[in-house]
Amino acid sequence: MNQGWPAEAKTELDGWVVRRNRGVTKRANSVLPASAPFDLERALDYVENLYQAHGITPCFHVSPAAQPTDLDDRLEARGYVVQAPTLVQCAEVADLLDRLPDSPVDVNISSVPDDAWMDAWWRIDGHGGEDDQAAARQILNRGRALYATIPSVGPVKAIGRLALVDDWAGLYCLAVDEQFRRQGLALAVIRALLQKATTLGVRRVFLQVVAENEPAQALYDRLGFRTVSQYHYRVKA
Repeated sequence: MNQGWPAEAKTELDGWVVRRNRGVTKRANSVLPASAPFDLERALDYVENLYQAHGITPCFHVSPAAQPTDLDDRLEARGYVVQAPTLVQCAEVADLLDRLPDSPVDVNISSVPDDAWMDAWWRIDGHGGEDDQAAARQILNRGRALYATIPSVGPVKAIGRLALVDDWAGLYCLAVDEQFRRQGLALAVIRALLQKATTLGVRRVFLQVVAENEPAQALYDRLGFRTVSQYHYRVKA
């Protein structure tokens, strides 16, 4: 997941990966605590000073694998609050393709996000202004991925991104324009991306879905995704 959404800069801190990306998305501006630092309080001070020097609110990505094991409690005691509880789900690509219906919809697949794709993503699901969009585009361009677009005479109808990491793929940026929803376009996007991915040796796919997004969870459950982990962010209040 870290490779599927790569930050602009990262600092290795005694087992932690401190990610920075000019404030765009918590994924790229949070600490990935992979193993426990020798001096926890000193490490926390370093993270807070580094993030604040870059104008970023200190933030940690806390999962069951976070180290040290009491990190969540230590962050709470230090004034960090929980944000965006998220489920991590996985599935086998072959199983998904068996469940996904055939679609007559034409889906364009590219290896780069063109201007139409970016404009659609930011219009439907973006957060921030032009500078934030430019920084987000750089995140996308740092990793190998496939981009799906369902075009129309007017606004783009739907988009999606599939990050490619070895034989894994990560589903990101799935978005359908409000006026074209409930037409099966999200399914068409997912199917087209996975069909292309199979030609590149991809066998498994993961996604991250916010725990309170029940409609999205229902869709992924029907397709055969299963929750394998979860995480939340701890953000300095």
